[in-house]
Amino acid sequence: MKIKKILVPLDGSENSLKSLKQAADLAGIVGASITCLHVVTGMSAFAAVHPLIIPEAKWPGYVKDIMKDARRIASQAGIQYQEAVIGGMAAGYDIVTFADSRANAVDLIVIARRGQYLAREAFPGSTANFVIHKSRTPVLLVR
Repeated sequence: MKIKKILVPLDGSENSLKSLKQAADLAGIVGASITCLHVVTGMSAFAAVHPLIIPEAKWPGYVKDIMKDARRIASQAGIQYQEAVIGGMAAGYDIVTFADSRANAVDLIVIARRGQYLAREAFPGSTANFVIHKSRTPVLLVR
């Protein structure tokens, strides 16, 4: 499998930035580019069928901060970098939809496991768990 494009979902947590650093290291080795994706949840029901691409001018402040950190990490690694912010209903579903779309040509998803609470990790339903089990695109989980 040739890896040309890596998708890194970011939620602003330290672990998601850790997954970006791991993806940047991998991208440097294999010559891939990275696309960082943030999903703004709670959009209309229509977004469940067709996630909405949010233009940069309309990004909430916290999203701008997340992408600023991501740009810095990608720049330091010297890799090709793109970013996307979409509005959807459920982050896991929207990440899988984005990654599995032929138009986005994603070869690998590198995603972090937040691991905030032990009890939460024991039950399925987390975003990373959903992505691992539902995506047709290969997934690398960063702990």
